Amino acid sequence: MPTHKQITVESVPTEAALGSSGTSVLQEMFPASPIHSGELTDAVVHEMGNDLLVSGDINDGGHTFGTFDRDYGDAPVPGDVATGGGGLPGSPYAPAPGSPGPGSMNPTDIPEPPAGWPADPGTEYGSGDGLAAPHETSKAIASQTIGDYLFGKSTT
Repeated sequence: MPTHKQITVESVPTEAALGSSGTSVLQEMFPASPIHSGELTDAVVHEMGNDLLVSGDINDGGHTFGTFDRDYGDAPVPGDVATGGGGLPGSPYAPAPGSPGPGSMNPTDIPEPPAGWPADPGTEYGSGDGLAAPHETSKAIASQTIGDYLFGKSTT
């Protein structure tokens, strides 16, 4: 578990002085604040963050993506990814290296990648713990909540 806790709404009380605010002055200035009444606490913010930022689907009302699953429920199985030309990826791990060609901006005009593309999938910069399959790693990522992250460590 993390050892570093970020202050959200339950700050350390302070006295008014040059360069710092005073808790009592802020309470007088904002008497209806849910922070000062105790209605909005660190625990409430933590729960709201998990509910609103981490889990469940997002519906942007059709603006761009429609409904989006933040839990990666549709993460691809590399062996099932269609590859080749015509706008398809070059491999399950890399985009097609070509372009549509002179006079075209149509992705269906992208040619098939060279044989063996990419020659060494998984050894390029940023390959992490190896050539992991998104449909397997996404389960661990989706199960994380605020507070699960370890300070200075990015793997689960």
